[in-house]
Amino acid sequence: MSAAADRPLVLLCECAGTMDNIDFDALEARLSPAADVVRGTHWCSRQGQAGLLEIMESDARRPVFAGCSRDFSDRRFHKLHARGLRLETADIREGCSWVHGGDTATVTDKAARIVEASTAWPGAPADTLARENKVDTVLVIGGGVSGTQAAAELTQMGHQVELIERRPFLGGRAARIGTVFPTNDCGQCLPTTDAQAGTRKCFHRNVAIDDPNLHVWRRTTVESVAGGPGDFEITLKRLPNIVTSDCINCSSCETVCSETASDGSQKAIFAEFYDGRVVRTVDLDTCTFCGECVKECPVDAIDFTQSPERTTVRAGAVLTAVGCEPAPAPLLSHLGYGKDNVVTQTELAEMMDDWTAQASIGRQPADEVVMIQCAGSRDRRRLPYCSRICCMIALKHSIRLKQLFPSMKVTICYLELRTAGVGYENWYLAARRAGVEFLRGTPPHVQFDESGRPVLEVEDMTASLKRTLRPDLVVLSHGMVPAQETGRMADVLGVELDEDGFIEILDRKNRATETTREGVFVCGSAAGPKALVECNTEASAVAAEIHNFLSSAGRRMTPASTVRAEACVGCDVCSTMCPFNAITLVERPADVPRPAEVKDDGKLAVIDPEACHACGICAANCPEMAIDHNLSDEALYGRLRLLAGGVEKPVVGFFCKECAGAAISLSGLRHDAYPANVRLIELPCLGRVSALHIVEAARLGAAGVFLAGCAEGRCQFRTGDASAAEQAKLAGELLAEAGLSVPLELWNLCAVDRESVGRRIRLFCAQAEGDEAAAAMLLSEGDLMDTKAGNGTGAEADPEAAGRFVGTRPQGGCRGCQ
Repeated sequence: MSAAADRPLVLLCECAGTMDNIDFDALEARLSPAADVVRGTHWCSRQGQAGLLEIMESDARRPVFAGCSRDFSDRRFHKLHARGLRLETADIREGCSWVHGGDTATVTDKAARIVEASTAWPGAPADTLARENKVDTVLVIGGGVSGTQAAAELTQMGHQVELIERRPFLGGRAARIGTVFPTNDCGQCLPTTDAQAGTRKCFHRNVAIDDPNLHVWRRTTVESVAGGPGDFEITLKRLPNIVTSDCINCSSCETVCSETASDGSQKAIFAEFYDGRVVRTVDLDTCTFCGECVKECPVDAIDFTQSPERTTVRAGAVLTAVGCEPAPAPLLSHLGYGKDNVVTQTELAEMMDDWTAQASIGRQPADEVVMIQCAGSRDRRRLPYCSRICCMIALKHSIRLKQLFPSMKVTICYLELRTAGVGYENWYLAARRAGVEFLRGTPPHVQFDESGRPVLEVEDMTASLKRTLRPDLVVLSHGMVPAQETGRMADVLGVELDEDGFIEILDRKNRATETTREGVFVCGSAAGPKALVECNTEASAVAAEIHNFLSSAGRRMTPASTVRAEACVGCDVCSTMCPFNAITLVERPADVPRPAEVKDDGKLAVIDPEACHACGICAANCPEMAIDHNLSDEALYGRLRLLAGGVEKPVVGFFCKECAGAAISLSGLRHDAYPANVRLIELPCLGRVSALHIVEAARLGAAGVFLAGCAEGRCQFRTGDASAAEQAKLAGELLAEAGLSVPLELWNLCAVDRESVGRRIRLFCAQAEGDEAAAAMLLSEGDLMDTKAGNGTGAEADPEAAGRFVGTRPQGGCRGCQ
């Protein structure tokens, strides 16, 4: 097909005659002067796709497909897309014909405007590849079970792995707490590889750790991280271990050591759980370097000439698996922690070996033990969250105590016992069968009598009476808090923390092992307290996710935003708003243009194209309009002027093409009608909309404006809905100052709202146009639907839930629109 290269190519689809309210002859005649129109009755048929393939091979232009929605056409043409087809979609079916009535002239005019907007201002094609080249190395921070398992699995996938552990020994906390639930065996084991028999092996027996592609850095911390996804430069600091690999673990050094380690439980030169590679180490904080151990060592395995070292490694991806740790003592002081006969569950786990030995010779160290659940947890004054594993730890220990000492009285004081896991309820039932008493109620504090014995006053909520307990030992089921280095590590890695101080997860439903920075991953309890079985599962999941990240051809996206230096004043608004940390302020080069008000030493915003996700939030919020997005302001204004024309009082809707786009598209498939004066403007993210766009819609005579984004708190670009809310608020203030009363609402939608989108739009139009009768009828319809669905008293029956009002008039909402 020969045609002028500057003329758009429009593929006009009649969809097998299902759009009978559009005059296709008139539509073709209107489009033909400015575009080459190829009309077909059914482009997605076999014959139609064959014709489309011929056009692809003979015409280099990117066609504008005027027919069904992008969601529908992408599925129909997916084989052609795989062969390089790139379409600009003008949705005249679900977005026009199928949702409007029989006024052919009005519907045809709207369809023509939709196609003209797509030909004049087409969207940018998603043919840009980011992070194509990546270093095939993974840096894993944390040598606990999660980190070590992930590292071992990554090496089996063929990647080089640098495993960083700040302590001398691998295994983490699982190596020091005895048995774990729900398997009731030791926690320090990893899955075996094909090189070994069995399903799992202990750390010291598992050859996966000895893979030549796995390099373990002990007593090492991460000092800084530079670079970006696919090519990080990480500076490491490693402290000497002092004890070399020649050690045979004879313990001679320990017998002559006169100093105590920092934890007070062992000598300054000590051994811990044997991970098979490092036998002993020296506590550098308490060692006096007297040299007595050197003299005593029979194999000269102690070398005090070692010194700290710094080195830099490159990695394509970083995994943080720093775990968590028990809540600090001040959070438990009100329950007597720090006094004799009051311990934590962690300390009880460490005591259990000794108690097992006492049981073997017929001794019972305590007659009565009371465990207090939620010690310092679920308390706004201390830890506001539930650590999820405390109840199961208490059940595990209570059963073990009853097995060792059948005559021991074990009582668990609780408010709610949470056993939400596969098979976890069986532990509760087993504890009941073993004779453990469950007392619903927890003491506000622990007192002590004159002999130092704990005294607990508990309100038994089941029996409605106050009980006084005098146990020999109180065990506090404490919560877990982020590991000590979590905050610093988050700063170094450039990731965010959640409200509880753990590593923030990008998306808990779909991207549960990714952080807020691309290329940085998380697993295990670094993202929140988890049982060991969950940590193991996440380790395998994150290994597969990192493998996919490193082996992919790159992230396909639309072109990144750019900063116009001649307009940028270095105000830092864009870098603050960017949800992906893709914008930084740098010193402005001397040869770069600057606004007149910017001094020579002023800053300049620079966007990293590899990290930019082209959401448009920065462009919408830039006060100087100095950022160019692939959907430019000129294109947005042009689309808005064209689509809002031809109708006296348009209702303008800005919507994101992700979740809200799915809801609107699916609603159109259902033929869920709304007035033809509704004009929809698609955005890559609702965060692309600015107050100026909203004000322009009002200037063009809009009867009302609504913004539709992703489900609340679920923005695909993390903060787009929040940005849109701020811009809508600003627009409302500007309109109020101008004396304009324009209804303005912000909606949160997803695919499940497909059955209510049409009614929501109809209600908004009725209220915006002052049609009180129609609005009342729609509200009654919503009440009826709620009653039939059994939602008459639920949250969905609340009119305020239909949409957040951010404009200049009271907001009404359809109760069935949720």
